[in-house]
Amino acid sequence: MGNVPEASLPAEPLHERYWYVEGTEARPVPLPAGEFWSQVMSGAPSDAFVARVVEADGWLVTQYDIDGTTDHEELHPDGDELHYLVTGDLDLVLVADDGSQTAISLQPGTMANVPRGVWHRIATRAPSRGVAFTAGRGTQHRPVSRRADPEHRSAP
Repeated sequence: MGNVPEASLPAEPLHERYWYVEGTEARPVPLPAGEFWSQVMSGAPSDAFVARVVEADGWLVTQYDIDGTTDHEELHPDGDELHYLVTGDLDLVLVADDGSQTAISLQPGTMANVPRGVWHRIATRAPSRGVAFTAGRGTQHRPVSRRADPEHRSAP
């Protein structure tokens, strides 16, 4: 293919594979999304590329499909997270240190920012598809407190 880099081929569905953007380079993460996410959530990735991604200063890009409320909250201490809603109706629920919550409502075609250092989760009012741009270094996870969210149910 001339001087077209092999890493740019072929196109893949965004929900099947994360992309990692660092500086001016973009590459697909070499693991399927589920395996990548499992390694990130474990806190001890076994894949060298995943280990680099969770410690480096880049952006993770993925598409997510959700119906319900996530069963965990996450926090990105070293950067913001942007959400673009493609379809559906959802809230980004921001959780303050004192436990108070603020919801940012998204409808298709809107985008919102989760500031660095803020615990957050997603709660839907309809099945939704979004795209997240995450500054992933240092990402932390914790289970959703059932006391804080009595209507909690696991998302797929």
